[in-house]
Amino acid sequence: MLTISIIILAKDVAEEITPTLISSQFADEIVVVDTGSTDKTIEIAKKYKAKIVHSTGDSFAKWRNDGAKAAKGDWLLYLDSDERIPKKLADEIITTVNNPKHVAYTISRYEIFLGKHLVHWPDPRVLRLIEKKSLKRWEGKLHEQPKIDGIVGNLESQMVHLSHKNIDEKVMSTLNWSHYEAQMLFDSGHPQMVWWRFLRIMFSEFWDRCIKQGLWRDGTEGWIENIYQ
Repeated sequence: MLTISIIILAKDVAEEITPTLISSQFADEIVVVDTGSTDKTIEIAKKYKAKIVHSTGDSFAKWRNDGAKAAKGDWLLYLDSDERIPKKLADEIITTVNNPKHVAYTISRYEIFLGKHLVHWPDPRVLRLIEKKSLKRWEGKLHEQPKIDGIVGNLESQMVHLSHKNIDEKVMSTLNWSHYEAQMLFDSGHPQMVWWRFLRIMFSEFWDRCIKQGLWRDGTEGWIENIYQ
């Protein structure tokens, strides 16, 4: 039997990490990469026999790479603290890693936004299940992606993603990371912003999410996401 290490990135997530740890109990090892918690995150993780890795800096790629270095499993499954692994997905993961057709797999996410599942939320699959020996490294401070030596497949079952629990949390998350995204755009040579570009981007975003994706059909929560984006 091949072994699985679940790697969870965490910082001050004491209020939400317990269900993640519970749903990770099928794995052979849980590694919590703590990036500077001051609450009870580490204390809770230790109750569930998690290995704690302290990582510094402000790069998601570095945090994920530090988790991979500490993990002992043959396969790595990356989770965020607001994600859950249902039993159906856990069973599929165990079956897959013991008879793999690929060296890594993407997973679809069942999105819950402000407590409601948005049917018309886009479904960008996330690459999270990776054979350790085939992982070269993660790259990118934000919106990081793994470099993998081999072919990627897809799992059928979904993980649960609690996108945001309230508006305050969503605003704070945007404020915390928007300056990194701005710096990335600047470094890539993005054209200087002018008033008409703001209007064009706002209209394009609204058209894509509200009309093309149909988020307006998801009621109040769908309209909140439309307006916020």
